[in-house]
Amino acid sequence: MQFSSTIYSRLKSRLKRRYKSNYLRTHKELKRFPDTYTAKWLSENKDEFIEFTPQRWFFLKQVETLLFFLTKNEKLKNSEDFTQEDDEIFERWNKSEFADVFLKLLNKRMSLRQASINTSKVFDEHLVALGNLHLLKSSRATPNYRLQPSLGDIKKGTKVSKLLETTLHLDGKELALLTSTLKEMKQFSTKIEVALRVIKYFSKDSWDRFSAFTEIIIPIKQEEFVSYSHQELPGTSMINLFHRDFVDLLDDLLHENGHHHLNYYLNLQTLIQEPIECIYYSPWRRTLRPIRGIYHAYFTFFWAFKLFSDMAQSKELDSIWYIFSKDEQEKIIWRAVEEYWMLDYSYQDLLWAKQKGLITIEGWSLIQEQRKNVTKLKSKVLIWEKSLKNYRKDFKELKKTLTHARKHYHKI
Repeated sequence: MQFSSTIYSRLKSRLKRRYKSNYLRTHKELKRFPDTYTAKWLSENKDEFIEFTPQRWFFLKQVETLLFFLTKNEKLKNSEDFTQEDDEIFERWNKSEFADVFLKLLNKRMSLRQASINTSKVFDEHLVALGNLHLLKSSRATPNYRLQPSLGDIKKGTKVSKLLETTLHLDGKELALLTSTLKEMKQFSTKIEVALRVIKYFSKDSWDRFSAFTEIIIPIKQEEFVSYSHQELPGTSMINLFHRDFVDLLDDLLHENGHHHLNYYLNLQTLIQEPIECIYYSPWRRTLRPIRGIYHAYFTFFWAFKLFSDMAQSKELDSIWYIFSKDEQEKIIWRAVEEYWMLDYSYQDLLWAKQKGLITIEGWSLIQEQRKNVTKLKSKVLIWEKSLKNYRKDFKELKKTLTHARKHYHKI
């Protein structure tokens, strides 16, 4: 599975063009609302941000959301009847960072229209503060600014501060690491560097993809979170470096990178239709999910299979960078086996969805590229699973669960 830097360069160039086009269009449309702080701010700084960066893309996506609300607010009427448009506005605010403000206004018996208008003003003030802090890097946060942990914000007392930043230099790859303390910076820099050198040593293609798409790592301390990222912020990975072992870290780095890789495509084109019905069983979450969840899971968890199957095929798992214990070596084999069977299960649901027209030609070609790499290793997976000892019970439970799921949930 060869990685082409040409494909990545083409993707990045397309996203840069999309950003510039959207930026100019959004700025033009905002002129209809000249009294908003964001419209004035963009007019003052228009030429400053015409070229793409991930942070500017993130900001633009939020400005587009504000524009959506401003446009809808004009059409809303103070009526007791709850229309489809009212429902759309309610759901968008309810899922936003400003749900607390919006719902509090509604609880005060304010009309949905007025609550939306007032919440838009709070959102408007937040965006100007966001632009000043993270694009101009000049001003302090205002009272209505919402903390942005994915941009490196932290709260110190009543003030918004920034995480410490360092740059790791890894064979031509520059990777930013944001941490709370110098101690964490030193500890995690070493940990991440060792993990990435191990990935490059055993799985060159996995390293090449990581090098292309991941730009920033921010450690997260919440035990309930493994890792996460945002489609609107390309290249930034929030990784749990506190409660995961070394094998998990290898997995997490590539899993979030898989999201960044996929998000480049999603920010440019439609890969799947997104009906909301949760009718597909997800082996990873062990619950029912919509087709979007299955598609994302297949694309991103493939990279765990890719890495661990590459490592399982190696005659010697140790390297100058890291000495794996016997338990870690078996865990690597188990993860390759586990991911194989979960990917194989979900591929059948994706195939059905594709036949129903829910996955586009472009979306399907990405899955097919991965599927070819999965199926060619089936014979080795069958050998690996026979070697399992500590994970024998887990393997039997997995096969039992997948058999039950295929029988009782969405039937192909």
